[in-house]
Amino acid sequence: MPIRPLQGKTDKTPVVALVSRETGEVRSRVVPDVKGHNLRRVLDEHVDAALTHLHTDSAGAYIGIGGDFFEHSAVDHSAGEYVRGDVSTNQAENFFSQLKRSIDGTHHHVSREHLDRYLSEFAFRHSTRKSSDTERMAMVGQQVGGKRLTYRIPTQRSSSDS
Repeated sequence: MPIRPLQGKTDKTPVVALVSRETGEVRSRVVPDVKGHNLRRVLDEHVDAALTHLHTDSAGAYIGIGGDFFEHSAVDHSAGEYVRGDVSTNQAENFFSQLKRSIDGTHHHVSREHLDRYLSEFAFRHSTRKSSDTERMAMVGQQVGGKRLTYRIPTQRSSSDS
């Protein structure tokens, strides 16, 4: 399970992406920061640590969490290491590359308020990239039955957001 947080000393919104090496399925979300406790919370929601070989880069946030997994391997980007055997973060890097190009080329800008929605869309597209359009539409159809979405719902602020 490669994992890579989008981080840096910029004003970018921190995003974490989990990619299954077996299925190619992506799960991504906005996080407050890329500290260990936030990464751990995302991993706990989506991964069975006892069965998972976690692949990360060498960021310090993984030191405290890696030991809880069946196995943890890290590549050291600062030393020019990007792949060691079957250990890499390349699948997550690929997802982020596609995400950034789509935002820059198609949307130009997305607000932090709606970023989780864009991440869900891109994760679905990336996870189903080998499916036909017909298969993908059937998947969407199965997920939207009985649901109604209006513009007010995604943009409505709760009293705690004010």
